[in-house]
Amino acid sequence: MDDIETIPYLDRLLVLYEEKLKRFRLYLTILLAGTIIFFFLIFLPYITLIGNQESCRVNELDCPALYQSGLEERVSDVSTSWGNIPISTAEVAVFFPTGVACGIVAVSSQLQGLMRLRQAITQQVSNLEKPMDVTLIAPLLIDPKLNLVDLIVGCSILLFQCFIVLFSINLIILRLEALKNSLTYIQNLAFYHRLYWLSALLVIYSLVKTGWNIFQAQAFERR
Repeated sequence: MDDIETIPYLDRLLVLYEEKLKRFRLYLTILLAGTIIFFFLIFLPYITLIGNQESCRVNELDCPALYQSGLEERVSDVSTSWGNIPISTAEVAVFFPTGVACGIVAVSSQLQGLMRLRQAITQQVSNLEKPMDVTLIAPLLIDPKLNLVDLIVGCSILLFQCFIVLFSINLIILRLEALKNSLTYIQNLAFYHRLYWLSALLVIYSLVKTGWNIFQAQAFERR
């Protein structure tokens, strides 16, 4: 295939790559911002309060009621066009790690799709008489060819969210017995243990799959 045939196809690949890259960055930004905001403003204060109150109960101390902190109604007080959200902070908190884990799976799948698309771009670039640097026309969040700072930032973005999921699961399991009293719907603790095992496995699978795709992409580009 000569340049006359290669360039139009390469242009179409680059347009498609740009569209998918914008969508990936949008979803990643939403997931990262949502995770940070919810974790530090709602989840961590609420779980900490639950732990403090449980310690007070065990030690038979005089502790303030949970509702006095305002955390219990923080989520249900949020108004929408359909009215207030009909769930409590406790119910949102226990499903927080699973929600973030699902988001990580979705974002990782998009990143893996970008890697596969860049392999196709690399293949077309290698057919040109004047090869181009693929990292400039098809950048990736995690690319060993980037400078060290950019590579650390890219890895940290994904690893930070995975850490939040695993850390949140640990906090919830430690306080699940006390947290159960604030749950309205599902009281079976075994259900939550299975849910958190599944969430942790999804996160680990996404990391391993992304790492394997990066390794394959680098091996492909070296050929």
